[in-house]
Amino acid sequence: MKIGIDIDNVIANTYQDLRHFFDGFMGRKVDPHETVRIMRTQKLKMWLYFLKAWQDKVMTTVTLIDGAAETIRHLHPENSIYLVTSRFSLFNRQTKDWLKKHNIPYHELHHAKETTKHTKVSLPDIFIEDNLEECETLSKHCGKILLFNQPWNQKPIKHANVIRVSSWEEIKKHLHLPPTGI
Repeated sequence: MKIGIDIDNVIANTYQDLRHFFDGFMGRKVDPHETVRIMRTQKLKMWLYFLKAWQDKVMTTVTLIDGAAETIRHLHPENSIYLVTSRFSLFNRQTKDWLKKHNIPYHELHHAKETTKHTKVSLPDIFIEDNLEECETLSKHCGKILLFNQPWNQKPIKHANVIRVSSWEEIKKHLHLPPTGI
């Protein structure tokens, strides 16, 4: 099986762990919806934010979402794992170091602009993603998309092959894997 997986807010607790860094950069507290809006509309400000994040190596400090690493390690031997992130390629070395530190196996790592992830993995069977707009694009190129539930993706799902999940335990059920501890 060919599996595409986003990193931030699917494998890594990026928003949760870096929101104080983002708030500090912005000079005020920013809620999840506004964070997404700023990321999509204020490109220069975001470039400066990501440059600061890269310099401070904050992406290397992000924790794992429960169950992510174990599930991916379980999937890896018999499936093709493609990690596709919207992180700037500036973060490539830090991302690879973080994946190695957490013993997350993969076959390929790609950096892609939002709504272009489908161009990095040709016809995946499954894609795990937290961006609803990305899921809408992926729905045309992928068998099944598992939308990792987050505060910013609460709009109604428009496509039958997009399924909302709230944890890696739920993802394991959709992938027909045994629950943790069995």
